Amino acid sequence: MKNKYRILGITSGGFEGFSGVNNNLFSEIGKKYELIDIVDNKLSGFWKYYNALYCFLKTPGFNKYIKPFNEIYHGETSYYRFRTNYYFVERTKAAERILKERTDEYDVILQTGWIPAILEQKQIPRCIYTDYTMKLSEKEFPQWSTFLSDKDKNKWIQMETKSYKNANAIFTSSEHTRKSIIYDYGVHKEKVLTVYEGTDIEKIPDIDKKYDYNIILFVGVDFERKGGYILLNAFKKIREEIKDARLIIIGSRPKINIEGVEVKGFVSYIEKMHYFSIASVFTMPSFAEPFGLVFLEAMAHKIPCIGTNVCAMPEIIQDFETGYLVEPNNSEELADRVISILKDHELARKMGTNGRKRVEELFTWEKVVKRMSIEFDKLI
Repeated sequence: MKNKYRILGITSGGFEGFSGVNNNLFSEIGKKYELIDIVDNKLSGFWKYYNALYCFLKTPGFNKYIKPFNEIYHGETSYYRFRTNYYFVERTKAAERILKERTDEYDVILQTGWIPAILEQKQIPRCIYTDYTMKLSEKEFPQWSTFLSDKDKNKWIQMETKSYKNANAIFTSSEHTRKSIIYDYGVHKEKVLTVYEGTDIEKIPDIDKKYDYNIILFVGVDFERKGGYILLNAFKKIREEIKDARLIIIGSRPKINIEGVEVKGFVSYIEKMHYFSIASVFTMPSFAEPFGLVFLEAMAHKIPCIGTNVCAMPEIIQDFETGYLVEPNNSEELADRVISILKDHELARKMGTNGRKRVEELFTWEKVVKRMSIEFDKLI
């Protein structure tokens, strides 16, 4: 039986945005509440291209004038067009217009991410679900906090701060992000709640997994940030110890030709599930990771996971229990940890079983929404 509350979602990228989080989150919310609609307030039409042109003209350097259009549009210009005050302000205006028109239709607003800005507190509760902050980007991966000017950056952080302070509740993907919102932005800790992210555990059967294939799996689009080249260096040492070890790379297409490395690029959901089913160990030694949803998928498949000891990864992977945590940019340590798992099938089985149990207990979308529900009950 559904709860009587009516929820309106606000997103960027619609149902499929936010790395698939929107789809899973709002699908689960729809099981428990009356989900009125999911509003995608991204820039479109003339204003989308106006913003892109502005960013193109402001992007430093002259190389932009000689690069192919698609390369510059989807490269630097694409990066900057999501980091202008114009983008923040216009998306906020669009959201406010929609909310005003539909004010009698909902009891609570849930937006994924901190855009649009919440300019003031209103009678109808408004909640934010986010996995990272701009302040964390500054400290942990400065490439994500580069703006066209310091003025743009300062204004952005002011609006981000206003959103957090005016929200009735803030749900975070990790305790790491929760602490940033409290200490970096001065938000009262009582209204910031860690709810984590989830996976569709019911779609992944609990099988008697085999660890015989010596397959190392990497899944990620941003190969460099996610430590892909560190893993390639580690793989050289791994192959010296385990001659038939294979590394399968999904989501990225690095231009490499290394024996034992298979670059698959983008694959279908069914193909990805196949590679999870045959992998002996999953590793993504990221330099920075807002959360790391793919670790949950791997753990649900009973695969031992190796990540780094930064950002939210220590909240997902229990060191020596569900896998290992290593230092970023340390291929030697990474290789040793992978080798220890590939050589010891009982260790792999123990870690894989522990990982599956941890996902079932903590990281399902049903449990994420249940944690949110506690706060909804207080607000409505």
